[in-house]
Amino acid sequence: MLLFLNPASKICAGENSWKLTLFTPRKEKDPFWGLFVDHARKATSDLGGQIEVYYADGNREKMRRQIEQAASKAGDQEVLVFPNFKKGAGSFLKIIEKKKVPAFIVNSGFTKEENGGRPRQHFRFWIGQLLPDEKQTGNMLARTLVEEGLRRFKKHRNGPLEMIAITGIISDYASIERTEGLKRYAMTEKKVFLRQIIPASWKADAAETGFELLKKRFPKLRLVWTASDVMAGGVIRAAEKMKLNPGKDLIVGGVDWAEQGLQSVQQGKQYASAGGHFLEGGWATVLVYDYLQGKDFAEHGLSWKSRMGLIRSSDWGSKSEMFQRIKPENINYRKYSRYLHPERDSYDFSLESLKSGEYMVNGN
Repeated sequence: MLLFLNPASKICAGENSWKLTLFTPRKEKDPFWGLFVDHARKATSDLGGQIEVYYADGNREKMRRQIEQAASKAGDQEVLVFPNFKKGAGSFLKIIEKKKVPAFIVNSGFTKEENGGRPRQHFRFWIGQLLPDEKQTGNMLARTLVEEGLRRFKKHRNGPLEMIAITGIISDYASIERTEGLKRYAMTEKKVFLRQIIPASWKADAAETGFELLKKRFPKLRLVWTASDVMAGGVIRAAEKMKLNPGKDLIVGGVDWAEQGLQSVQQGKQYASAGGHFLEGGWATVLVYDYLQGKDFAEHGLSWKSRMGLIRSSDWGSKSEMFQRIKPENINYRKYSRYLHPERDSYDFSLESLKSGEYMVNGN
């Protein structure tokens, strides 16, 4: 039985009688959030619903006002979906609780210090969350850069490889968790020396400036870990201005599978990019849809984590086909729904699910 919806109230997919309201922290067409929204739109369309998207333009207070506005006019068959942007989820959920509107958290969750609890614990109308495994991603990216550095620079290395890290907004969950994964790896790997971590607020120009300063401070620098492809692009631009050859003199990695990042990986300027978590826009929509149909996902869990994939410039040829498969127009999100497919034992929210044709529009 649902907590906030009359189970007898069934919704027929295709009648546009349910709604997902999505709040994003950036501007429209953001390199990552644009993809997230595209998948949420496709899933909502596949499942016969309506979607409304708000853009906070980097302003947490603006997102809070938007959530309050949307919650005040929300219909009975509507769920609000938002990230814990700049640690604002506590105040967002208080609004939700007051207005008695179901909410689902995506992309960024509570940190340990925030002590936000679990879905349906402190906030009854917080129905669930779907988050990337950010620590694993930060660790994976660091390991990938170091392994390539040890292979590439073994003839010129005297002592551990020197690395710097450029992270996003210091209060953002993704920035905190990815950096924690990096630090955990660096603490256990004696063959790398993590010189310094600096924030660049997810901005290419800030990453460019930061790299220029740190390269002068640490001239033996070989590895650059960045928390986003956009910032990796800033590093590459700075390196080229300094007459360096990124991809040869310097090994750079990022996160998001943003178009710019994938182009740089294909060109060999950026060695690696982790990503695929924009698919959570579609997967979260499936969970919301099933919930509103009376098929509560609680029996399978309230907190979901997905793992990102990794693409290296060295294996671009063998893996590039995946980026065609994960375009929104090629995925049939109806096939993920347990309400529509009760024969499924659980949800398969993974990149591996798209390697076969099972969840594809044309079945291949």
